[in-house]
Amino acid sequence: MTQPSTSDPTGNSAFKNPTPVKHPITLRAIIIGIIFIPIVCLWVEYTEIVAQATDLAAMSLPIAVVFVLVLVICANLFLRKYLPRYAFSQAEILYIFIMQTVSIGICGIGMMQFLNTEVADIFYYSTPENKWGTQILPFIKPWLLPDKRVLHGYFAGGERFMTLSILRGWITPILVWSAFIIIALGVMLCLNVIIRRQWIDQERLSFPITAIPLELTRDDSLKSLLSNKLLWIGFTIPVILETLASLNYLYPSVPFIPIKPSDPRLILNSLFTTSPWTGMGDTVLSFYPMVIGLTYFIPLDVGFSLWFFYLFTKAENVVATALGYHDPGASLAASRMPYIGEQSAGAFIAIALFTLYTMRGNIMDALRKTFKHTPDVRDMNEPFSYRWAVLGTIGGYLALTGFAMAIGMTWYVPLIFFFLYYLFIITFTRIRAEAGLAWGYGPYLDPHSMMMSATGVSAYNKQTLLGFASILWFDLDYRCNAMPAQLEAMKISESAKMNNKHIALAIIIATVVGAFASWWAVLTCYYQYGAATAQVNSWRTSMGLVPWQTVSTWLNSPAKQELSRMEGVGIGIVVCAFLMFMRTRFTWWPFHPIGYAVSGTETMHWLWCATLIGWLIKLLIIRYGGMKNFRKGIPFFIGLIIGDYLTGSLWSIFGSITGITTYRVFPI
Repeated sequence: MTQPSTSDPTGNSAFKNPTPVKHPITLRAIIIGIIFIPIVCLWVEYTEIVAQATDLAAMSLPIAVVFVLVLVICANLFLRKYLPRYAFSQAEILYIFIMQTVSIGICGIGMMQFLNTEVADIFYYSTPENKWGTQILPFIKPWLLPDKRVLHGYFAGGERFMTLSILRGWITPILVWSAFIIIALGVMLCLNVIIRRQWIDQERLSFPITAIPLELTRDDSLKSLLSNKLLWIGFTIPVILETLASLNYLYPSVPFIPIKPSDPRLILNSLFTTSPWTGMGDTVLSFYPMVIGLTYFIPLDVGFSLWFFYLFTKAENVVATALGYHDPGASLAASRMPYIGEQSAGAFIAIALFTLYTMRGNIMDALRKTFKHTPDVRDMNEPFSYRWAVLGTIGGYLALTGFAMAIGMTWYVPLIFFFLYYLFIITFTRIRAEAGLAWGYGPYLDPHSMMMSATGVSAYNKQTLLGFASILWFDLDYRCNAMPAQLEAMKISESAKMNNKHIALAIIIATVVGAFASWWAVLTCYYQYGAATAQVNSWRTSMGLVPWQTVSTWLNSPAKQELSRMEGVGIGIVVCAFLMFMRTRFTWWPFHPIGYAVSGTETMHWLWCATLIGWLIKLLIIRYGGMKNFRKGIPFFIGLIIGDYLTGSLWSIFGSITGITTYRVFPI
């Protein structure tokens, strides 16, 4: 699933690039990709907000995108048989797929689903008791918010968004925030151009998420896949399990086998009711077929480390409880022992810094190409030139900082915040590139919380705190972040011999279209069904309150400096550095730093058990059957993933058409 390295054996990143690949993007691929984006966005918003069914956008391999991919493949099989002249090539299908993967996250959680409610909730939920109307609202720049006069239908429903008066009330925040999103994602694209050679050509990371679209679209493997019995056996298992669970949700008399951790039978808390075992906290089992399938494609040491370090955090908490840190009356600093979230944040920083250090040669090449026009640094096969990548990164970073200053933040605060944020996202992307997790969260201690803990809230003036609140929405949940999808697109391009420059064009077009399509889709849903009614998902609307509740707490009860949390971050950096050192020095070392970084996030709480099962199956197959049998097993695990995804997609479509709330196949 990987191509030979194109780097110089001596490690010189300036080694002459291979001849540029030949599969360009076609006009019809662009048009079809653009047409699908608003359709997918509306499907996602309606399913997640109104039907309250399966999350279609929050997965690392988004369910809605896989469904579109299968539709296009099926249509192409028809074309190949009856109209071969008009059949799509693998590259065309993948261009369409890539345009969906890099755009769908914009309409998801942590992005548009949080942003639109944030800018509206400040008006609707302002009361004399919370003092938002006097303490917050007068100091927020009006061009960040919609016109209050057009918000009745947004909260009550029963109106159409696509009317002139409502559009006029929303047009300013739509343009402002769309520009912000496009610039923020543009910086990620520029960073990926600089990172691409190191991770894809030189380190040859596995990128497990890319295995599915590549296998399904490869001309020489699709027919053999479809005729492989193991594929259909794997496909049938999740279809039966998820269908029975979905029927049981509608008709409780239908028997089913629980596979999600939300089922009471898979919650293990009752086993840990005495001290110190109460330190285990919430502990659940899960048997997601698609998680087991994806784990089959990740390296064994990564799979082992993911579940091992999660269970290790449980052991840390048990020890802390035994030592009395969690006793009633313990101080806040003691009760946070052993600072799992803080350790994870430190690990995120360490991995990002180590990544930048190891690719320092490539970074210096990019800088020399930018500022000295060094001719021996070849970048003709990159998505775009290093000059544009470096200037785009710097210019975008400064533009985001300028935006933050325009809304009132002191100049150095956004410089630090965006630096930390992009460090976290680089690590988040690295985790996807090596671990291919079904979905991923950032650490419990996110960049803005880290800054508050390091200095105390009183270190920032009121306008800076209000500015923080305005941009808080994208720092709350990383599951729909676009940077991993962008780099995976470049990996797909390398594996399928596509044109890297056209990949960049597809990403840019999809990002711009996705930003505006997301506004249209989410506001269409809320104006029809009402953001303050019982007809929509209350968690998503409540997330719009989080920034204003947070800044209200900052203003009224400012937290003091918490150096103990920063010590936890420091410990995380040191431990992660040790793990990276051991990994680079000893081939037998089994512990991967990514497992340690992920252990302090919400990710493995839901996925550890299924990951353990997938890892164990792969280990046994390789140990007793060798790589030959491992390759033979690939169709079965692809079947697990596709069967799980298609079942979830079809049930979400059924719920959307009938108006019936259905079983949520994903996430919990």
